Amino acid sequence: MKYSAQLAIRIYDRWRKPAVKNIKYCPLIAIIFVALVQVGCVPGSALRTAEKLAEQKDYPGAIEAYQNVVNAQPGTPEALQAQVAMGKLLVERVNQPAEGVKAYEAVVAAAPKSDEAAEAHYELGMYYFRQKDFKSSQTQFDAIINNFPQLELSHNAQLMLAKSFEEAKDFEQAVEVFDNFANRNPRSQRAALAIANKGRIQRQHLKNEEEAKRTYQSLVKRYGKVEGAEKEIEIAKQELTDLKASIPKPDDPLATQLDRAYAQREARRELDRPRGGVERSRAMGDIGLQVADSGFGVSASEVMRNFGGQGGIAGDEQGTYYDAELMIANFFYGDESYRDAGALYFDAIARAEAAKVKIDPYTYLRLSICYRKVGMHQRAKEVLKKAASRDGGVIEAVINTGRNHYTSESYEKAIETYNSVIGMARGKDSEIYWLLSLAHKKLGEPEKEREVLEKSVAANTQNVDALQSLAEVLHYRLKDRKAAAIFQDLVDGKGDTYIGTKTLGDLTYKYGNYVQARAKYRAAARTAKRLLNKSESKVEQQKLRNQVVYATILAARATYHLKKLEDARKMIDELAVAYPDHALIPYGRGELALLAGDAETAVAEFKASIEKNPLSDIPLMALGDYYVSQGFNDDAIALWEGYLAENQYNQKVRRSLKKLQGEDAE
Repeated sequence: MKYSAQLAIRIYDRWRKPAVKNIKYCPLIAIIFVALVQVGCVPGSALRTAEKLAEQKDYPGAIEAYQNVVNAQPGTPEALQAQVAMGKLLVERVNQPAEGVKAYEAVVAAAPKSDEAAEAHYELGMYYFRQKDFKSSQTQFDAIINNFPQLELSHNAQLMLAKSFEEAKDFEQAVEVFDNFANRNPRSQRAALAIANKGRIQRQHLKNEEEAKRTYQSLVKRYGKVEGAEKEIEIAKQELTDLKASIPKPDDPLATQLDRAYAQREARRELDRPRGGVERSRAMGDIGLQVADSGFGVSASEVMRNFGGQGGIAGDEQGTYYDAELMIANFFYGDESYRDAGALYFDAIARAEAAKVKIDPYTYLRLSICYRKVGMHQRAKEVLKKAASRDGGVIEAVINTGRNHYTSESYEKAIETYNSVIGMARGKDSEIYWLLSLAHKKLGEPEKEREVLEKSVAANTQNVDALQSLAEVLHYRLKDRKAAAIFQDLVDGKGDTYIGTKTLGDLTYKYGNYVQARAKYRAAARTAKRLLNKSESKVEQQKLRNQVVYATILAARATYHLKKLEDARKMIDELAVAYPDHALIPYGRGELALLAGDAETAVAEFKASIEKNPLSDIPLMALGDYYVSQGFNDDAIALWEGYLAENQYNQKVRRSLKKLQGEDAE
């Protein structure tokens, strides 16, 4: 608008003369002036002006022009487009990435469901990818996949998500995402490319030649006669030759009813594509029902028509239309055609709910799995969460399915199934984590086994199965016999000790169960205090005083997390009165200061605690961990090395130092 108005003013000034001969032109000039200003106010014209300035490499002018659009038409599609374009210029042309990121984030905040928000997510993902901030890039790409599945951009985002995992050396996740992409785009050239990439990573990076062989064989079999996939097929055949593996005969794309249905659908896909984000059923008697977009990129009615021929399949006196959908969905599901199966499950559930009919809980589970198989993990969780809130049988159905996978030795599937319902029924989490540990044990993954067992105990400290399994993995597979003995004592009913109760406090705190953590730390402090009152040994009394103070500080830290800041401070103040000269009191104040975001005070208090008792490793570890969290690794190394020079047998500090130095070496 600014530039058109300036042009109008210049024209007006040129003709604005006192001479009589120009008076007759004044009305015409006024009309031209108003018209030019109005044209400049049209957002499309202003956007084109900004685009031309950018083409002419007048980037400051283009940015100003885009900002004028944003200011003049806030919240409109044109303003959102201007912000995205402005973000690109700031990031890619004028080297102001921070401002560009703000522009993208403003679009997402203003209109989170708009196409422009999807583009902003993508540009943010690409920016973080180029910066090698792969975790942030993955968050952006994943948002597009789950929230904008109808856009072509979501397919590009999924491929970039796979590349991001690969660049981050998270090869297992990269393999999974390439597999998701192929499931989402069956019988396409890009699906063949995704599967070829999956095989490449399995062989080159994961060093799993057996899995790579199966992947390449599947590629040749499924896509050997798919037009456009010739290059990927040749690569797969060469890889199979190198692996001394057999090369299967390609399937005929038109040989089965399912494949003929694919061919029919692709031939008239654009003609039948649903409009406006809803799909309208062509089933008899269901014309008025509208079902929201499932996100699978294909309508249920389209799948049904293709499967049953031109006439389609409808319900009859033997069952409803959604019964027919479920029957065919199960067929596609068994054939691992997750996109089409998911579209049918989604539609069938919607119809059953509209009819107020209870549907088999396993249907929700299969719909969730279909979403996961195409990479839409957020939607997968939403399906189960919504279903579980209505029907408690859904969670049990998932757990039973996981058990069946475990029994049939499909351990990866069992893990995937159990993980899908973690957090949906708090009373079940401990059991599910324990079941997960059994699958990880079978796969020979002791570290993962320990982690899920810790989570199981953190969710329910009375879960004897989890405590026993944790003791066993620590003793037999991880060779940490000292820790194993603590958990075995808890199993045997000998855990009512300071170390046993504090260990449970540490676990529950680690995994965010702050109510239990506070209770366990308080119990540990009471145990130590009871023994302190009975002890006559000065050495033992000093040890017990340290335990009382330390456990109470940890309880105060857990109390802070329960949003009870004043209570937490009161606990430290009472400690200071009872033990005024104790070296850990400053450490306790430092912990609360750090939680409150006051790092300067926290560091000062940690140092004061170290100065009071240079032998204590508690404030030393806290200070070193803070340095590491801020990227000050050299400071942490110097701190811990200085301590070990005088206390060479402290294994806790030594392990932390070795871990940090090992990370630096990489």
